[in-house]
Amino acid sequence: MLDILSGRLKGSGPVPFEFAHWSDELGVPVARLREVIAWLVEHEFLALDGDVDGIARLWVNPSVAFPPWTDPRTVAARYRFPYITTAPGGMAAEQPVIIHPYDEAEWEGVYQQHLHMIEDLVCFSSTGCALHDG
Repeated sequence: MLDILSGRLKGSGPVPFEFAHWSDELGVPVARLREVIAWLVEHEFLALDGDVDGIARLWVNPSVAFPPWTDPRTVAARYRFPYITTAPGGMAAEQPVIIHPYDEAEWEGVYQQHLHMIEDLVCFSSTGCALHDG
């Protein structure tokens, strides 16, 4: 679900999610999609900004994904998203996911640490930042 939503991010706005369309596309009942979205909202991977006529406006936590040339601090502040990261040791760690409560200074640090990726489209290409000299 996060992959679908992340691939539809445009600018700093929400992603419209049409439950009936994705139910047909994925072969999953609408009720199950709603359960998944509710879980992702409850655990702050997403924020729900309305659901009218089966179309939800979903904001993706920028620690999950954000499009090039957008400032993740804007969406993080709007919904007071926590910063979500993996623990050292990844999935093998006792608690593999670390959720840091919303903190403006921490999001500023994340922004500064990833500024080269935010401003450089090559970082969002298949070759990635590490291979770019510029």
